Amino acid sequence: MPNPTVVLVGAEFEENLSLRYLSSSAQTAGFSTEIVPFNTSDALPRVVDAVLAARPIVVGISVPFQLRARELLSLAGALRKRGYDGHITIGGHFATFEYENILRDFFAIDSVVRHEGEEPFRWICEQVRDRMPVTARPGVVVRNGDDIDAGPAHPLPALDSLPFPDRRGEPGAAMGVPSAPLVASRGCYADCSFCCIYAYADNAAGARYRRRSPENVVREMSQLYHGRGVRIFVFQDDNFFLPTVAPNIKRYRRFAELMQEEGIEHAGMVIKCRPNDVDEELFSLLKSMGLIRAYVGIETNSDEGIVSLNRRITAEDNRRAMAILRKLEIYNSFNILIFDPEATLDGVEANLDFMADHSDFAFNFCRTEVYAGTPIKHVLESQGRLRGDYMAWNYQMRNDRVELLFRIALLAFNRRNFDHDGVHTLN
Repeated sequence: MPNPTVVLVGAEFEENLSLRYLSSSAQTAGFSTEIVPFNTSDALPRVVDAVLAARPIVVGISVPFQLRARELLSLAGALRKRGYDGHITIGGHFATFEYENILRDFFAIDSVVRHEGEEPFRWICEQVRDRMPVTARPGVVVRNGDDIDAGPAHPLPALDSLPFPDRRGEPGAAMGVPSAPLVASRGCYADCSFCCIYAYADNAAGARYRRRSPENVVREMSQLYHGRGVRIFVFQDDNFFLPTVAPNIKRYRRFAELMQEEGIEHAGMVIKCRPNDVDEELFSLLKSMGLIRAYVGIETNSDEGIVSLNRRITAEDNRRAMAILRKLEIYNSFNILIFDPEATLDGVEANLDFMADHSDFAFNFCRTEVYAGTPIKHVLESQGRLRGDYMAWNYQMRNDRVELLFRIALLAFNRRNFDHDGVHTLN
């Protein structure tokens, strides 16, 4: 008797670790898994065909943000129209916060997985396989008649306990060099008001920032390096560091020792960090380990932006970080939210000056967007400034001239900043 099949659907321009961790978790319970990429809206018919061909007992759809929520959610209805009568569940940041609206408006969906889904998704698959009802429990929300029955937040898993993500298929490549995404931690120690990462972790049951042990991470790196020929490790951690230097140096010295023991050499690393994390000794160590690129979350260099976005840094922290990376000749990129709800023309000018002073680095600029569950959403809502609905929140900046400048910039730089083949993406 073949193992029952479950299908996972979501965007996969590179290895989607969310889907692949879920896939590995389901496999530990005896399920066969299929991963079906859904990258563009015109792919819907092909996705439906691929899902139905697998004959799954459960379909899991990843809906991380509002941007593509409607088309991802429409997959459930398209499957029902083609006669699919199995269980359909969704998860991700967007679903974690908007589960009531989703279950109210999309009757083709049976359940929502909140927060990190490895255990709840596996449990749903087991219930369906065993012909048992899928009911509300920690991390699982269901429709109960006219009501939405939400279980409490489920405890977040110890990261070392999770099986490594499903690595089916050929590894990706950067300029012809085999590469792989991985994570050494989940969450972030900071609490920026605009950040969906902070909101997502803070809403769960457990520490907002958790790290895998160096031993666990390097064991996965070794498998990728020796087994799949990977030579660039793209760490997708929202933040690669703790807020103080000494523990970071201790941790990554241990990484270096383990990498040497495993024979991992002549490999590159890509990381993300906050400006206050950039320290010359620490980044010299990381460069010796193969660090080739750092994404630095500058976000804003204006006085009012630092306050309204709750950055807990200074403009000097931003400039010092860039100076250290320039001195160490570590390639970096950054983002600037030059428009935010409280932006002033002086603040916009401060951000433009920062961009000009660091124009030798790749960067993007945009407006602070409103994501489900974030503090900035609640602030704008309480001020009566939030517009739109749960599929696409909007607002107007307090300063009318800044709002006008934003609308001009949106038209002028849309292709540069947001197109798949735009200048920013090519960087």
